[in-house]
Amino acid sequence: MHRPRGRERPLKAKLTACLLAIVLLAALPATAHAFSAETWRSDLLHRINHYRHEHGLHRLTVGTRLQRAATSHSVAMATHQMLSHSSWSGASWLTRIRAYGFKGAWAGENLAVGMWTPHHTMRAWRASRDHNANMLNGHYRVIGIGIVRGIWSGHKAYYITADFGGP
Repeated sequence: MHRPRGRERPLKAKLTACLLAIVLLAALPATAHAFSAETWRSDLLHRINHYRHEHGLHRLTVGTRLQRAATSHSVAMATHQMLSHSSWSGASWLTRIRAYGFKGAWAGENLAVGMWTPHHTMRAWRASRDHNANMLNGHYRVIGIGIVRGIWSGHKAYYITADFGGP
């Protein structure tokens, strides 16, 4: 059977274009994929718990109240383009955590802005005496991690809040 040649070329061109699009999409770097706060948060928690384990400390679990407090603070910092333990209204970090229902006697907070990966955040916190002390405090049992994208000094950045708590 003989097929008309006029139809083969458009079909071949369409198939070639589709194949090229698939190859180009597969070649995109991982950073071009959509941001996932949950994945970022999970990776940071894993790194914190691994670091604690290396120092003979127990794992932290996610506390719902601290999670809401941390996320809320990251959103506020991104909205107001600020990096502060105090809220934009002036409330202290401990007052903010208590407002979300956390009642434990032990509490601490780590902040970061501009860190592109959980690895960078951990490296910065380990290099800071106070942040490192929070991560290695044996009284802490729960954590809440807030991560939000925003603008810092005219550049895209992540606003990170880690609220730690213990009984």
